[in-house]
This record gives sequence, C-alpha cells and structure tokens, in this order.
Amino acid sequence: MTNTAPLAALTLAAFLAGTSFVSSALASDAKSSPCTPVAEAEFGDPVICTGIMKKGGHTLAVRLYWDILADTDEWHVTRIETAKTPNGKSRTVLDDVDSRAPMTMEANGFEFGDFNFDGYTDFRLIEFLPAGPNVAYFNAIYNPKTHRHVVATQLNMLSAPEFDAARNEVTSEWRSNAATYGADIYTWDGTDLVLKKRVVSMYDGAENCMATSFEPVGRVTAEALGSGETDGLLTEVYEEPCS
Repeated sequence: MTNTAPLAALTLAAFLAGTSFVSSALASDAKSSPCTPVAEAEFGDPVICTGIMKKGGHTLAVRLYWDILADTDEWHVTRIETAKTPNGKSRTVLDDVDSRAPMTMEANGFEFGDFNFDGYTDFRLIEFLPAGPNVAYFNAIYNPKTHRHVVATQLNMLSAPEFDAARNEVTSEWRSNAATYGADIYTWDGTDLVLKKRVVSMYDGAENCMATSFEPVGRVTAEALGSGETDGLLTEVYEEPCS
C-alpha cells in the first residue's frame, strides 16, 4: 500500500501536525495501550506491543509493521512479528495481515488476552470497522507445540468476540439489520469453536421485542455457522419477550 510520508525519519505525529487531522485522541488512547505510541513511530519502523506470556513468564513482544492508507487516512498494519524481546529474533511472522482503523484508535485497538483459555497469551487487533456494529478482529492464538502464534481462523469469523474463561465461553454479538440482533455463544472443543446457543432478538414497528433461542443440531462449529446457511443446523427452543 502507498505510504503517504516521503521521509523515513518522519514520525506519525509530525505527519499529523502538518495536516488537518487532530491527534489528541490518539495521544490519550496511548496511555492504556500495551504498545509504543503510534504518534511517535517513525515511518518504516514497527510499533512494539509488549506483554508477558502467562506460561513461562517471559516477555512477549509483538511488532506491528504499518503504513497509512492515502485514500482513507487509516493506520494500516500489513505484517506482524513476535519475539521474546522487542529487538529479538522473530518467532512468528504473519504476512497475510490487512488491519485498518482510524488513527485515533491507538495501534488499531491491539490487546493481549487468553482467547482459548489454555493459559497462554494470545493477541488481537481490529481488522476493520464496518458501518454497523459487526466489528471484525484479526486474532492470533499461541500454539505451544510450535512455540508460535497462528491465525485464529474461526475466531476471525466472529463479530466482536468476548471471552469468559470461567464458563469456557466465547460470545459473539451481531446485527443483521436495524430490527434484528443476535448473540452466539460458543465453547472450545479442542481447536474448534462449537456453538452452544444462539439468541435472536427482533423488534417490530411498535418497538416490541421478542427473543428466540436456538440450540445446535449436533455439533455445529463457528466455521459451519459462518457459511451463512443455517438450514438443518439450528432448532428453535423457545420464544419470550426480550429482557
């Protein structure tokens, strides 16, 4: 992608100062981010996000290689590397990355977590922000057998997943139109996300709402449900007013 900065030593803050873009929100978001401030990054150098591996206790450094999309002024991550130290030898290299978000969202919302509840540290960042609420994330999960992070394909199919380790549940909330909302609850079965329950809430013109609960027919994975075809996969259990 085209980089809008002509000088390699030019920082993003300097670039923004020369445009009409206001970077105050970017600076405030940096306070809670695990990453080095994007506003201080030099073009061509990665932004470094630092955490701790839950098992092993060593440092986990994630390097985000980026540019700026000239047509949208979005901060654009194209490559991710992991290492034990910020300048250490790469352990994971993820080239197939296309994460884009407004520059006010520090490091595209990068965060660490344990997304499959195995005790190892994973990470994610916004993949893109749609016009609606169905936020897409780029997730990477640690594989202890290879000692590398891998793309979490099934998680990447979910809208804005939230994680509950105590229940071993991953919840994805979504909206198909202005009157229809849904929540899918999954559990991990090995390396698969398996549907536990779906609840669909529908509003009528009078703002009345009914919630319909569905259960899977057999073993239904996030990949199967992500195809968009639900015939034969779900069975209606009950309907009740929205809570």
